[in-house]
Amino acid sequence: MSKWLHTCLFLGVFFLSVFLANTAFADEELSISETAQKYLGVPYLTDSQEPNQGFSTGGLIQYVFKEAKDVDLPLYPREQFKLGKDVNKEDLKAGDLVFFKGANTENVTSVGIYNGNNEIIISSVSKGVIKTELTEGSYYEDRYIGAKRLDADNLYQVESPLLKEAMKYVGVGYSSNGKTPDEGFSSAGFVQYVFEHALHLKLPDNSSEQWSLGQTISKENLQPGDVLFFKNTDTGDITTTAFYLGNGQMIYSSPSEGITAIDFEDSSYWNSRFYGAKRITEVPDIDRENPLITEALKYMGVPYVEGGKTPNGFDCSGFTKYVYEKAMGIYLPEAPEQQWELGTPVEKKDIQVGDLVFFQDTHRPGISHVGIYAGHNQMIHASRTDTAEVRINYLSYNFYTEKFAGIRRMNTLVIPKNIPVVKETTDLLNVPYQSGGTSPEGFDTGGFVQYVYKQVGIDLPRYGKDMLQKGTEVKEEDLQPGDLIFFESNSMIPAIYVGNGQIAVVSRNEGVRIVNYKVSSYWKSIYYGARRINIGE
Repeated sequence: MSKWLHTCLFLGVFFLSVFLANTAFADEELSISETAQKYLGVPYLTDSQEPNQGFSTGGLIQYVFKEAKDVDLPLYPREQFKLGKDVNKEDLKAGDLVFFKGANTENVTSVGIYNGNNEIIISSVSKGVIKTELTEGSYYEDRYIGAKRLDADNLYQVESPLLKEAMKYVGVGYSSNGKTPDEGFSSAGFVQYVFEHALHLKLPDNSSEQWSLGQTISKENLQPGDVLFFKNTDTGDITTTAFYLGNGQMIYSSPSEGITAIDFEDSSYWNSRFYGAKRITEVPDIDRENPLITEALKYMGVPYVEGGKTPNGFDCSGFTKYVYEKAMGIYLPEAPEQQWELGTPVEKKDIQVGDLVFFQDTHRPGISHVGIYAGHNQMIHASRTDTAEVRINYLSYNFYTEKFAGIRRMNTLVIPKNIPVVKETTDLLNVPYQSGGTSPEGFDTGGFVQYVYKQVGIDLPRYGKDMLQKGTEVKEEDLQPGDLIFFESNSMIPAIYVGNGQIAVVSRNEGVRIVNYKVSSYWKSIYYGARRINIGE
């Protein structure tokens, strides 16, 4: 082969490789503008983004980007102008967006796609989709405002890890109780999911509880990644949570569109509902070192069961009763309204971990629900709603704010086991009932009291009516731990007073148990009297 032929072949391969490389680069670079050229001649139609009907100026851009890049853009030019990165006119490249103002306004009213060589493709009101020049003195040159370059993977130019995570789910559907991409998201469920996956922070799953977190931020000091809260204008309750994207925009889970980014700054709808904003960088944990909370956490997820008072299932007061007994040796009554009558009232500002928090008129009139304060505005309780289980909720949750009744501190209800009779009494708790029983294998009411006093050196008669003749009479207001206390039913029932309105008594169903007779409608109604027995009598 001649030298000339070798040279021609070499040059041919070289120029072909250059041509193919440039063509591939051009195809990638011009994909937006090339797609737009397919729709030259389509008529103009207000707010439309369908080629078989017509395009508005923003509708053309929205349709082209969806087709070419599978990217969802907002419909209106003023919202599109808030996307991407600013580009100087002299640095324009094919595919950049070019924005224009109206004849009588300085605001953005129209947008086109830069086609290279000072050309733009735009949907004109009078001519539909056209290709026209962006040269000095031209119609569009005089109305030029600015240009943007859009990155399909980061339309909003977000740097916040929260927003990068949030943008992954644009288009995921809405679900009123949804907390995952598979089931769809509520607005609060979306915020909860993003925080957990982006920052490993566990937020509550409703908007009003999320409001209790973080630092309050004014509108003028908003930063991308801040959390926005919106209210129901009729009730004032917080109902919607969103992430601030910057430039007056937010991303949230919309009931009609799922995860979507919208402009809220210029929206009268959203501005009228704006409640506030928070910058959340940490989620304070509950006090897991407190013995009550340590015990309570063992039963997270235990199902709610009406009347339940064991780890097989709890109702609200059965849960608090069980936890207080196990952790503190404090014996609470079984109903929330009875627990409410005990302890020391506490102001909200003075609340401490372990205090009981009460609510009224929840599922029935009056005091009807109780939980244990766990710190940082959170409580652990057996909830009958939502998941119906032992769970943690924030006290700022709308429902609990509305139904809040008050706080009680129960640490003064400790049984004084330093008193010998009381110590012997508590050692026998849960011994079963046995008719005629006089030993720890099983007791009846008289057999129990007789046995306890025998252990401290005092011999009592076998039955309550005879015990009533021993010792000295004590007024109810002067009762002391260790006194004998009597109740009149079909027979005279003896019990042992252990302090704070509490008695140790034998029940047919539960054996030896602690009861607060002063808050029990049954025991309080049959109170008869009390006697004090001294050693040596």
